[in-house]
Amino acid sequence: MSGTVIQIIQSGALRRSARRFVIAVVSLTALLALPASAEPVAIVGGLLIDGNGGKPVKDATVLMEDGVVTAVGRRAEVDVPDGAKVIDAEGKTIMPGLADMHVHLVGGWDGVSVDMLGYQRYLNSLLYAGVTTVFDVGNIMPYIIQMRNEIAAGRLTGPRIYSVGALVDGPDPVWPPLAFALSSGAQIPGIVEQLAANGVDAIKAYTGLSVPQLRALVAEGKKHDLPVIVDFWNRTASYDAAATAPHAFAHLPPRPLSDEALDVIVNNDIHFQTTLAVKESFAFRRLDDLSFTNFSLIRDTSPPAFLEQLREYARSPRDENRVQRSTDRFEIGMASVPQLHKAGVMLVAGTDAPYPGVTLGEGLHRELELLVEAGLTPLEALQTATLNAARLMGDEEGWGTLAPGQRADVLLINGRPDRNISETRNIDLVIQRGVVLDRSALVLDPATDPGFLPGAAVDDGQF
Repeated sequence: MSGTVIQIIQSGALRRSARRFVIAVVSLTALLALPASAEPVAIVGGLLIDGNGGKPVKDATVLMEDGVVTAVGRRAEVDVPDGAKVIDAEGKTIMPGLADMHVHLVGGWDGVSVDMLGYQRYLNSLLYAGVTTVFDVGNIMPYIIQMRNEIAAGRLTGPRIYSVGALVDGPDPVWPPLAFALSSGAQIPGIVEQLAANGVDAIKAYTGLSVPQLRALVAEGKKHDLPVIVDFWNRTASYDAAATAPHAFAHLPPRPLSDEALDVIVNNDIHFQTTLAVKESFAFRRLDDLSFTNFSLIRDTSPPAFLEQLREYARSPRDENRVQRSTDRFEIGMASVPQLHKAGVMLVAGTDAPYPGVTLGEGLHRELELLVEAGLTPLEALQTATLNAARLMGDEEGWGTLAPGQRADVLLINGRPDRNISETRNIDLVIQRGVVLDRSALVLDPATDPGFLPGAAVDDGQF
């Protein structure tokens, strides 16, 4: 290790275990090793949406080198060096790569079955859709940590991954292979220590925990600089849960917010992952018209067998009472978007993909459409998947917007998503850390795809 690293250890500046620190150093080394563009790349003459939510800039240039943005401004204000690769963006929109901050990279299409062998399909589908960052909020921990590290090292193609590792659930976990079973508060320090030792980015508290256990988990997480994300199902965003001051809730409220709960949420600066797309899925709202399966972002990246299974699911008999309950929760979630936004609560785009009709990649574009339908402007919706996403992870100095020093994850869009949010789907180019990706290589070819089918479900049968 370098002398600087040794000095940090000796000074005790990082208040974590030695093992946690070593893993963090390894992860940082891997991140720095990710291949970046060697030559400068300039996108010239496009409409700039920088991710901050402000008014777009016409006839703009974005200059990138060594994997970061080096200059942004009107064309006349940015000097493009000799030898730079110049991309003509006239008539197009330049914007940051998108982030889906609530996914589960265990594969499949239905939300419960698993396709760990087909991981490359899902990573490709995300990049193809312009999703350059994801937050996995519940997975088999060694699997997702290895995947995250290999992408960071440049040995695996995929979006940059943040992860909670395994969930922390009650004594009878809903998703046993993906969760720690917590039956006593005495287990909390050991569980958090194990999560920290694996280098996770946050902790996911799940529905089987009591409020006192959640409070203790939040406190323990702070000792390791690990924020807590909460999914309490019907108790999500309740006054008692909000009073524990977690970092964020994993979903929008399933019930109308009380004034007391909203006050606690605002005063504690609690954020929300939106996941309207999965609420729509449970309500069968999108599945009544399957024309969306012909969208290129789905058609080009989905195994034909998955699409046929989705169609069969959409045609299958429905429990109308359950669908009505889900419809009610979807409508409450939609209504909460302008309520929370007006109160100053930060909303962060996430989909909970994969679920029926919510694919990894295209699902985020659907999420943005739903946010606009709920009352956000297109630019406000885009901010939930750019700047707000980075803020959720405390990394807004490094990515999420297009500004000098930011990571060069950039999209070139055919259209004006600031006017019509659906035009985010019209992707012309995806640039990851300054490198223009070959999107044709991300298209699934059924002739060469191994044809892996999802395996057994990972839940306990309650769904």
